[in-house]
Amino acid sequence: MNREPQKADFSRRLKRTALVTLVLLAALLLQYIPTGYLAVYPGPCSSLGEIVEVEGHPARESSFYMVSILAKDASIYAVVRALIDPSVTLWSKNQVLGSMTPEEYMAENRRLMEESQRISAYVAMRARGLVSSREDTLPINVSIKTGEVAGPSAGLVFALEILSRIDGDLVMGRKIAGTGVLDETGKVLPVGGVAQKVIACRRQGVDIFLVPKANLEEALKFAGKMRIIGVGTFDEAVLALSSGKSPGR
Repeated sequence: MNREPQKADFSRRLKRTALVTLVLLAALLLQYIPTGYLAVYPGPCSSLGEIVEVEGHPARESSFYMVSILAKDASIYAVVRALIDPSVTLWSKNQVLGSMTPEEYMAENRRLMEESQRISAYVAMRARGLVSSREDTLPINVSIKTGEVAGPSAGLVFALEILSRIDGDLVMGRKIAGTGVLDETGKVLPVGGVAQKVIACRRQGVDIFLVPKANLEEALKFAGKMRIIGVGTFDEAVLALSSGKSPGR
């Protein structure tokens, strides 16, 4: 019996198996080769009904939504995906972190989140005439629990949710989300990751998305049929939602 054909067939199968194994190992290793970038994806779009607690003012039937992004170390696959998928963008780790370590960066963003919560409560209560300066003691306790979400970009929507609780309903049955850093004067400052936030809101069926005026042009590129309102101040946001007028579009 001639065993040469069997040996040749076995040798070919062995080579194919070895080749497939090498390809799989190479693909696996590519996942761990550092690129120096963060891949930024659309994150969750969450109702503030259970996140924000305002003493004596329970959540209304409809609440505002906060939206965030997800940032991960970018693999080579993520870099390639970012070239063809508009929902993914790349940020330079050096530009994001600067001289900070990742741990220091996260600690700073947690501090900024806490500061944005204090500012949002103050701005909302000042709009209601309950306080006039940052030195005043807030007459209503506010608690905001965002879990692992950090950074200051939800300041605008926090303040809108608080005002909607203590004054009049600003949501009025609509699904409204927003992003924007809020300072103590009521100015709405620009944020990063706007494209990903707009896409996240579209996926959640949001009707209206509030953005800083500085981010309006970028937001409109990804809005589809979702209404985008650009605002420069907290008062502009309140006026737009109360009257239906849009100062930014």
